[in-house]
Amino acid sequence: MGSRRWVAAAAAAAMVAFLLLSAASHGGRRGPSFNSNNRTFVFNYTLAKTIVEYASAVYMTDLTALYTWTCSRCNDLTKGFEIRCIIVDIQNCLQAFIGVDHNLNAVIVAIRGTQENRFWNNLA
Repeated sequence: MGSRRWVAAAAAAAMVAFLLLSAASHGGRRGPSFNSNNRTFVFNYTLAKTIVEYASAVYMTDLTALYTWTCSRCNDLTKGFEIRCIIVDIQNCLQAFIGVDHNLNAVIVAIRGTQENRFWNNLA
C-alpha cells in the first residue's frame, strides 16, 4: 500500500508542477510572480481554480454523472473536457479519472486521496 500513497503524492506534486509551469502561458487572473533559475513563474488564479475543480470531481460517487461529465463539480470552468477513462478499485479504495481538456491543451489525471474512516487509508 505504501507504493499507492507514493503514486498519490507524486500525482499531487505533478498537479502543482503543472499549475506552476502552465500558469505563465494561459490567460486568466494573474497573481504574484517569482523567479527561479532565471525563469519567471506567475500564479494564475483562474487556472488554479480549474485544477481544483478537476481534483474535487474525482470524489463524486455517481460514476455515471462523472463519466458523462454532468456531475455537480463539472461546471463552467471545465467545459470542453472529454473524459477518457474512469478507474475504480473498490477493494483497494482507489478512484481516478483521465481525460483531455482541449481548452488547456492538457491531459488531466485526477486521483482521489484518502477518505475518512477507510481501513486502507491507515496502512503504510
